[in-house]
Amino acid sequence: MKHGSAALTLLPLLFSFAAIASAQTDTPPPIKMGLWQSESTTSVEGAPADSPMAQAIARGGRTNVSQGCLTPETWKDEFHHMQQHRPGADCTQTNFQQDSHHISFDEQCGSQGGYSSSVHFEMLLDGEENAHGHADVKMTGAAFPQGMTMHVTMKSKYLSSNCGDVKPGEGKTIR
Repeated sequence: MKHGSAALTLLPLLFSFAAIASAQTDTPPPIKMGLWQSESTTSVEGAPADSPMAQAIARGGRTNVSQGCLTPETWKDEFHHMQQHRPGADCTQTNFQQDSHHISFDEQCGSQGGYSSSVHFEMLLDGEENAHGHADVKMTGAAFPQGMTMHVTMKSKYLSSNCGDVKPGEGKTIR
């Protein structure tokens, strides 16, 4: 998968599905492969108004819609990318639960660029063509010593087996 602006475009889709890749297998979940559309809504509490996080949310709005082409190969590539050690990160995943309709886990990270974070992720697979979930991220660090909380809700839906002009591993911002 290309990382950078394409990854930012795919963020809602990949956050919805790639987080599932934290599982013990790189086998895709029981969902259809092809073009998916994801809507994510983000709210942030505790971020200083002049912080990059608060400015990014203000510029991009709080709700984003994107499309991505999910294939078994892009699933596997993202799985392997997520398994790579992140330099300077000290992360531990706990409470992992997965079945054919539900995925959840917690992750604690420290020493990541001077901040610590904790994540709770939960995704419900509503069948082969729909999923919804949320992630709560709590961070502390020099830029926000009082702590910052980000809440992301996600809805993803399958559109087609034909990805059209959206290439696997890349994404398309709708709004």
